[in-house]
Amino acid sequence: MEPLAHASIGLMVKPVAPKAPLWALIAATQVPDLLSFGFIALDIEKPGVSTMDFNQGLQTFSLPYYPFSHGCFMCIVWSLLVAGIAYLFLKDLKPSLVIGSMVFSHWVLDFLVYSTLPLLFGNRNLVGLGLMNTKPGVFISIFLELLLISTGLIIYFRARKRAALQEGQKQ
Repeated sequence: MEPLAHASIGLMVKPVAPKAPLWALIAATQVPDLLSFGFIALDIEKPGVSTMDFNQGLQTFSLPYYPFSHGCFMCIVWSLLVAGIAYLFLKDLKPSLVIGSMVFSHWVLDFLVYSTLPLLFGNRNLVGLGLMNTKPGVFISIFLELLLISTGLIIYFRARKRAALQEGQKQ
């Protein structure tokens, strides 16, 4: 999924955890991609080689190797680590856990569109629904991303408006 689709999940959950800073919710959704940039620069992970077109979908020529940034197990580890760091600053368990869960939400969304996500380490156990691998799936994926972005914005701004109205009634 694209970064905006991941960020939209942060917008959606902000009303559930009003004490969580919005920037932290959105940044947490990007943690696996940010880690992969660093791991690729350090030659720990390797990008795959693929092409993308609307007729054939995503065609992979060589598999990516992303077990430390995008593997299911490591995304759980990163989620717990981010939740712990958030707790150090917020001193509140609920928003800290919500921030941590945003890291794992990245894996869940990528699971929908890719078929090359590692469960553990290595490229032996790759999973994913692979929407991007077919022509109809590409269009479904684009629709899903647009739906996530618009839903995230609607939920976030409705919650802000509701909070402003409640604040106005208190005064």
